[in-house]
Amino acid sequence: MVDIIIRSALDIVGRTERLIEAMKRLLQSKGLDEVEVYELDYEIERLGDMVFNMDEAVRSLARTVEGWPQQVLAHEIRRTLH
Repeated sequence: MVDIIIRSALDIVGRTERLIEAMKRLLQSKGLDEVEVYELDYEIERLGDMVFNMDEAVRSLARTVEGWPQQVLAHEIRRTLH
């Protein structure tokens, strides 16, 4: 279940990064007025920050989950020794 969450979250991160790049190209095309450019630029920055944070959180979760089998095994060994 956790692996599905991790894969889905990383997929969302990838899609969002592509969306940010497409919005940046739209900004460079000069088809928007000054207010629209400012609002879009602001939203791109916020979205980029959120994607970065989400990416870090998901990768941290993945590293934690990878260590679970070893932690369970170590816990079982300690419990049987005491």
